[in-house]
Amino acid sequence: MKQVSKAIVLLFFTAFVNGQTLQDVLRYSTNNLSGTARYTAMGGAFGALGGDFGALENNPAAGSVFDNTQFSITTSSNRSTNDASYFGSNYQNKHRDRDFDQVGFVLVLKNSQQNPKADIDLPWSKLSFAFNYQKTANFNNFFMADGYNNRGVDQYFLNNAKGIALENLQLLDGENDSELYSYLGEDYGFNAQQAFLGFQSYLIDATEDTFSNTSYISSVNGGSAGYFHEYETSRDGGIKKYTFNFSGEYLNKYNVGISINRHKLEYRETSDFYESNYSDDSALNAFRFNNELFAFGEGISFQLGGIAKLNKEIRVGISYESPTWFSIIEETTQFVVSDGDDQGNTTIEPNVITSYPEYSFKTPSKYTGSFAYVFGKKGLVSVEYTQVNYEKAKFNEPNDAYLVDQNTQITNNLNSAGILRFGGEYRFGNYSIRAGYIKQDASLKNSDNSATSKSIGAGINFGGSSLDLSVVSSEMMLQQQLFSSGLTDNINLNRDQLGIRLSYILKL
Repeated sequence: MKQVSKAIVLLFFTAFVNGQTLQDVLRYSTNNLSGTARYTAMGGAFGALGGDFGALENNPAAGSVFDNTQFSITTSSNRSTNDASYFGSNYQNKHRDRDFDQVGFVLVLKNSQQNPKADIDLPWSKLSFAFNYQKTANFNNFFMADGYNNRGVDQYFLNNAKGIALENLQLLDGENDSELYSYLGEDYGFNAQQAFLGFQSYLIDATEDTFSNTSYISSVNGGSAGYFHEYETSRDGGIKKYTFNFSGEYLNKYNVGISINRHKLEYRETSDFYESNYSDDSALNAFRFNNELFAFGEGISFQLGGIAKLNKEIRVGISYESPTWFSIIEETTQFVVSDGDDQGNTTIEPNVITSYPEYSFKTPSKYTGSFAYVFGKKGLVSVEYTQVNYEKAKFNEPNDAYLVDQNTQITNNLNSAGILRFGGEYRFGNYSIRAGYIKQDASLKNSDNSATSKSIGAGINFGGSSLDLSVVSSEMMLQQQLFSSGLTDNINLNRDQLGIRLSYILKL
C-alpha cells in the first residue's frame, strides 16, 4: 500500500539521476577573473610579482612581497550580454549585478637587516600573515532562447517512464499529487517522478490500460514546422574563497608561501520550458515544465608557491594549487502545466522539495609558472601560464553507479586546458596605467568553450593609500543542454561580459 507523506517533505535517494553533469563539473571547477582592480586590470598575471591581494589567488608567496601592513576592499559591477542560438533562431538577453569581490588584510613583520651581536645577516628578512576573501566564481546570469525543433519534450518523459508500472502513476481514491510524487521518489526514484508528471499532464499515455503496463507512447506530435520551444534560465550564486596565508622572504631574494583555503558554494537555477505548435491530432495544445535546483556546499584546498628575484629586473614564480574537495547537497522542485481541448488546463504541482544525499566532488589541481620583468620604478610586464587537468575532476562516490558513470563522462569529454595571461603596468609619478589579456583554452574535447578577456585600468597612489580602477571585457562560448535524456539538444551561448572594479587600499 502506498505511504502517504506530507505535502512538503525531504526525500533521500540512494542514486542521483539528472543531478550532476559535465556542466556542473565545469561550473564548479572554473574560476572567473576576480580580485583587486590592479590585479584584474593586468589580466591576473601576478604569479611572479605578488604584493597584491589578488595575487594570492595565483601564488601564496605573494604575501611576503608586500612592503607594509595593508587593508584592501574591492567592489564590482558586471553586465552580461547573452546571444542564444537554438536551431537557427537567435535571442539576446542582458543581465546586471553588483557585488563585493574582495576584502583582505595582511600583517607584515620585518626583521632587522643585521644582528649586531652575531654580526651576521638574518636569513628571513620578512614574514607576513594574510587573510583574503574573494569571490572566485560568479554564477549570476539570465538567458532566453526559442526556436523550432523536430523533437519534443515528450521524448524526455517517455525515456524516464520506461519500465514504470502504470499502477504506480495513477492516483488512488483520496490521494493527491504531492502524496503520490513523494511516494514514487521514496520507493522508485527520480525516473518514476518524471513519468508521473508526464502521465498525469496527458503528455504521454500507456500503450495498454492495465496495472502491469510498463510501456508508453506520446500524446502529441509536432506541427509542420516542428515543436516550438521557449527556454528561460535564471541563475545566481557563486563560490566564495576564504584564504589564510603565511609567507616569508628569505635573503631578500626568495619568497615562499602556503595558503589554506576554505570555499563556500551556493548555486540556484530556475529553468522554465514551454512547448507548443502541436498538430491537430495531438491531445494537447501547449505544455510547460518548470525546474528549480539549489546546490550548496563547502570545500577546502591548499596552495604552495615561490617567487625568485633573479636580479633587479627579472622575477620568476611557480605555484601549485591542490584540488578543492567539496561536499555538496542539492535540492530540487518541479511542476508541469498542460493545456488540452478535452482536459482544459492541468497543473501538476507537487510542492515537494527533493533533497539528495550529500556527495563529494574533487576539482582538478592547477600548476602555474610565471615570469616578470621590472623596469625599475617605471613599470613592468608579466606573463603567466596555468595548466588545469579538467579530466582529473572526480565524484568521490564509488558506491553510486550514476556518479561512477559521470566520472567516465568526465574522462571521455574533458581534457587538459591552458590559461595564458599577459599584463603590464606603466607608472608616471603617483599615477599608473595598466592593461592585460587572458586566453583560456577549451576544456571540452568535442566543442569550443574557450574564453578570452581584455582589460585596462588605472590607479593613483596617495602615499598612505591608493585607489585603483579596472575595466574587463570577456567573451566565452557556452552550451546549455535542455534535458539529461530524450530531448538533449543544446542551446549555444555566446556570452560577453563587461566588469568594472574599484579598489581602495589603506597602508597601515
